[in-house]
Amino acid sequence: MSSLLITHGYVVTVDPARRVISDGYVAVDGDSITAVGPMSELPDQSADEVIDARGMLVMPGLVNGHNHHWGSLFKNTGEGMLLEEWIDRVTLPLARQLSPDDLRVAAYLAAIEQIRTGTTCSLNHAVNINDGESMAAMIEPVLDVGVRQLVTKELRDTPDPPFSDAYPARPHVRDRAEELALAEEIVDRWDGAGGIVHMGLALETGANWMLHNSSSEELILEGVELAERRGLKITNHCGAGTPWLSHREFERATGGGDVDFLVRIGALAPSWVLIHVMHVRDREIDAIGRAGIGVITAPVSNAYNAGGVAPLKQFFAAGVPVGLGSDGTYVNCSPDMVEQMKFAVLIQNLTHMDPRLMTAESAIEMATIGSARAMGLDHLIGSLEPGKRADIVLFDLDRAHSTVTNRPVAALVFSAHGNDADTVIVNGQVLLRGGELAGFDREREVLDEATARAHAAISRAELADQVFVDWRHGHE
Repeated sequence: MSSLLITHGYVVTVDPARRVISDGYVAVDGDSITAVGPMSELPDQSADEVIDARGMLVMPGLVNGHNHHWGSLFKNTGEGMLLEEWIDRVTLPLARQLSPDDLRVAAYLAAIEQIRTGTTCSLNHAVNINDGESMAAMIEPVLDVGVRQLVTKELRDTPDPPFSDAYPARPHVRDRAEELALAEEIVDRWDGAGGIVHMGLALETGANWMLHNSSSEELILEGVELAERRGLKITNHCGAGTPWLSHREFERATGGGDVDFLVRIGALAPSWVLIHVMHVRDREIDAIGRAGIGVITAPVSNAYNAGGVAPLKQFFAAGVPVGLGSDGTYVNCSPDMVEQMKFAVLIQNLTHMDPRLMTAESAIEMATIGSARAMGLDHLIGSLEPGKRADIVLFDLDRAHSTVTNRPVAALVFSAHGNDADTVIVNGQVLLRGGELAGFDREREVLDEATARAHAAISRAELADQVFVDWRHGHE
């Protein structure tokens, strides 16, 4: 086990006291932080590596609470579509084209994107249909590159009778018992791998997915039981989409919203990580708060398909843990969590016409301890505290676009970019040093293969004429 000492940094701890140390240090031994404090109190000690962080902001690694890593192959494919159209015309056709080799290169690309933009942990929300081979293809690159991830295994079950006749209720590839058994087998195989893989479930109960007959009530209840028994989190698109399309149809079918549905069937439990949560009523927010559930907002993604704005003011008032995510880059185009922070502040303050509603500090909390808490990982990550895992990022703010910083916390959120990450450490291992990947030398190979595989999948899905367009005129 090696030791590491970061010195002379502007240390933003996001600890319970929200300490900021203008000339501070962080000491690491093995995979864990051992001490954080001002340089004036640094005890005499040696370390295997010392990183001089002068001019840099040192903080907990950013935590992306919502991403679809296979979407890294398909940036800029869904522009100009509402969610429902995008799912039917882009997401599902592309998902059907993915081989394990496609998933593998997408996982490598997503891990590289994550490191290069200062994100040390993300939640990989599976929406494609996976088996043991494809899950291995998604997880093995995570271990190879060394980035932390909460990986979810999707659960599917076609309801009988169908929930809706809006879409065909095609039988799933496995029956419900086989589906749950496979999920548990995959959890057993991968949970805790390398100290950086955390397993969870993905279970879709939101309006659009239920209308696609993706989940039965029986599966939802048994999935919650599995999660509660194994201490797993369940990620779930909730309150997303277009109010006058899928949400209107879902309300006609159930008499309420997405959270109302979970309450009605007795499935609302602390295991859920609810994503998007834009179109929820006050009673649903209260139910989320009472159940102790965390939510993740993905404001850039929601703006990309004009889905709406999450009611964060009400969530904060209800004491709901709120985290931040990018969503898949096929419905955002960037996994840059610094970009997400800036947009989260601006869209909320604009919506409420209140420039003081959210601050740079609010955004940093959401992108670190907030996401970690919602994902059930706040005992390990999300703040710089002794005993927590050494997931740390150093942002270089001594660049033209962020200098003069004046107020470093605000400079990070409003002036900097994710690729200002100079050093990224995960589980005590340096993955990015001086802006260059450390220990992984196949980046160019990954980028080239990702491009080739993406173009081939787009062509197989017969989307080339829609995607490969040099210039669009007017409102095409």
